[in-house]
Amino acid sequence: MKWPFVRNLNLTLAAILIALLFGGISHLHASSAKAKSSPIKGTMEIGFYDLMSDQREVYQAQIMDMDEALLFTLTRKDDVMFVLRGKLDEVIRKRGRVFYDYVPIRYSNPGNHKLIFSFIDFLRHNTVWVYPMTVNKKPLVIGQSGMMLLFPLSQ
Repeated sequence: MKWPFVRNLNLTLAAILIALLFGGISHLHASSAKAKSSPIKGTMEIGFYDLMSDQREVYQAQIMDMDEALLFTLTRKDDVMFVLRGKLDEVIRKRGRVFYDYVPIRYSNPGNHKLIFSFIDFLRHNTVWVYPMTVNKKPLVIGQSGMMLLFPLSQ
């Protein structure tokens, strides 16, 4: 087995999940800048999978749009003590992309869930960007890994 390939695959999966998690909210964040009547809140479920060890970790994500930032909380249904709370500060908008820096607020992992650690490590050491756009009145987000997501959100 080529272990560097597996490590790169895990990082790619983490980048895809980051794009999925924050890409959808970035579109909401951009559209809410036009009409800031109330903060936008969203929830979704994300998962991390390790094919080699046949492990999976599923998390519930709550995301709230704040001024120039996204506040997010990850929890687990099967571990009430786990919590990851952080803020993504919008750094810059450049060539249509929105760049975010991660600011940790709270992290509690008493169950020692290992797959989420790669996600946290990626956020801590990288600037995350997404490319939100609208195609045929539907929000499309292109993530850092090149993944494209078309959201069937109502406008």
